[in-house]
Amino acid sequence: MERIGYGAGDMSYNIIFQFVNAYLLFYYTDVDGIKPAVIATLFLVVRVLDAVCDPIMGSILDKTNTRWGKARPYLLWVALPLALFTVLCFTTPHFGLTGNRIYAYATYILLGMTFSMQTIPVNSLTARITNNLQERTILTTVRMILVYIGILLAISCATPLVSFLGGGDQSRGFQLTALVYAMASVALNLYSFFTVRERVVVENKEKHGIKKTLTVLVKNKPLLILGSAFLAFAIGFNIRLSTALYYFTYNMEAKGLNFMGTLLFFGAALISNMFIPLLAQKWGRKTIMIISGIVSLITYFGLQFTPYTSIPLILFWFFTSGFFTTPINTLVWGMLADTVDYAEWKTKVRADGVIISSMSFLNKLGVAIAGSFSAFYLGHSGYVADMTQSISSLEAIKNLNAIIPAVFILLSVIIMSFYPLSEKKCQDMMTELEQRR
Repeated sequence: MERIGYGAGDMSYNIIFQFVNAYLLFYYTDVDGIKPAVIATLFLVVRVLDAVCDPIMGSILDKTNTRWGKARPYLLWVALPLALFTVLCFTTPHFGLTGNRIYAYATYILLGMTFSMQTIPVNSLTARITNNLQERTILTTVRMILVYIGILLAISCATPLVSFLGGGDQSRGFQLTALVYAMASVALNLYSFFTVRERVVVENKEKHGIKKTLTVLVKNKPLLILGSAFLAFAIGFNIRLSTALYYFTYNMEAKGLNFMGTLLFFGAALISNMFIPLLAQKWGRKTIMIISGIVSLITYFGLQFTPYTSIPLILFWFFTSGFFTTPINTLVWGMLADTVDYAEWKTKVRADGVIISSMSFLNKLGVAIAGSFSAFYLGHSGYVADMTQSISSLEAIKNLNAIIPAVFILLSVIIMSFYPLSEKKCQDMMTELEQRR
């Protein structure tokens, strides 16, 4: 039950986060009628401001002490704000051109702040629940399976729900769909709060200033490498995620197939993630991550050179890319807990919040770069919403779904090859830390 509860907390966040990543760009361009160039600036500014909140939240988390623990109470406190700002982001206020832009900035910033309040505590729970490396891998795998179920349902069901609930009115449809997801998010957060327990309690006996705390990041070579690899992955992954609907709508002229493409992509993710604990135990997490990333490149290059009329082959590429790409994400979050232990082992400072917030910062920075780049690239190619697209804009949409994500995933694999922590090294660190405590 606790493993499921732990996963439910991240499932709650990702239902909203990935729904926003996948559809907010489309909502702004095709429903609100905002020009891509304007959105490119909005995404970059809002996400960077949002990411700045993460270190602040990390510091707050490290200083939080309640009868429920450090991280667990945020599952309760953030449930309603996250739901509220999700609905507001998909609500058109009709304040005029300037008013609507200000509204978009305000609601998106507030939503991003609640993202920080949710994801940083949830990600820090891995190291707070258990010290066992294999159990951490199982916890992360169960969590990611639930996350991918949530993403699968949220993204694949969004288009049908918008049509059904909106009755032809996309604006109302998106608003009500956001409300449905918001209610599901609240329920999952509450379930997670009542089922998870923090068992690993480490108290820093002395206070550390900002300079000392920053050394946790600067001197943490595993974190720097893992974070850089994850940033590259996040950019590529979110470029594909935020533009897949454009590919099915304009390149294939079959918007309804977005449901099937999403179903296959995240359905494959569910299948591949079930094998991660066994494979990681046998060959090591770093090895599995690198092999998975390399094989995934074939799927992106395959899509790049597949005709739009070859529907079965295109769907096959979506399935296989989901199967081989998503384990990278799962393994990164599992290995992040090891970098927390490494920091304590090397610097004698336990700063879960700072480390987790740094990865959350990189995740949001990746989303910001992906969204801004996609919007800019679409605008530069001559994209016009809800119209027959030019050859250049169709080529741009294809590139955003194939060759460009592949480049970033390749970069992620190259960086990850320098990751220094083996399973044995992690176990030795854990043993020494237990003796110190």
